[in-house]
Amino acid sequence: MINIDLIRNKVRLLLDGDNTGHGFEHVERVSAMAVRLALQEGADTEITQLAALLHDVDDYKLFGMEYAEKLINAREIMNSANVAPEKQEVICEIIKSMGYNKALKGIRPQSLEGKVVSDADMLDAIGAIGTIRCLAYALARCSTPIFAPDVWPQINMSADEYRCSNRHSDNFINHFFEKLLKLKDMMLTESARKEALKRHEFMVIFLHHFFEEQECDEWLEYMRRYEEINKTAA
Repeated sequence: MINIDLIRNKVRLLLDGDNTGHGFEHVERVSAMAVRLALQEGADTEITQLAALLHDVDDYKLFGMEYAEKLINAREIMNSANVAPEKQEVICEIIKSMGYNKALKGIRPQSLEGKVVSDADMLDAIGAIGTIRCLAYALARCSTPIFAPDVWPQINMSADEYRCSNRHSDNFINHFFEKLLKLKDMMLTESARKEALKRHEFMVIFLHHFFEEQECDEWLEYMRRYEEINKTAA
């Protein structure tokens, strides 16, 4: 029998010290959302929950590329919790196909369970909680400004450009345009699309208020044009 409590405790030990928005609270929210989506979409809830709990334990931003490529932590945790080898491979395949950087390379989950977990992870990146997580990440990095009025977003980056740690445009506000505002159109299940629309609207309202309070008319116009282009594309 799979020991879910053991898995949860091991994930907590690995991620509890994180202050970038990728800690255990994020994993708990993604897990809960993934199970809800799985029930709505008819996906396997056990596979979904396990993949959601383990999806960040080898994140390259936290543990480096070797862990991300081999899923060292995820495999060790699953072995200790008596997850059958065939289930481990299904879960590892889901984790390997998740993430915005992977999506930029055209890699997306193929199984229903993978789509559900990917959607849950992306939903946690947007809306009110996603905005707080984005700010926490910017503050944790210290060198990254919150907003630089004269630095405009890079809208259509490749995966390598996006992953570049010293990208000139990388800041809290630009991150909305470079990633977060795009996520609603990247949802893979109907249940997630409905939730994403609500969370997307929150971010749009937040940005409008931010630019108004900063008295940045150029950015308000940029926001208007950005929305128009995306409505046309949709």
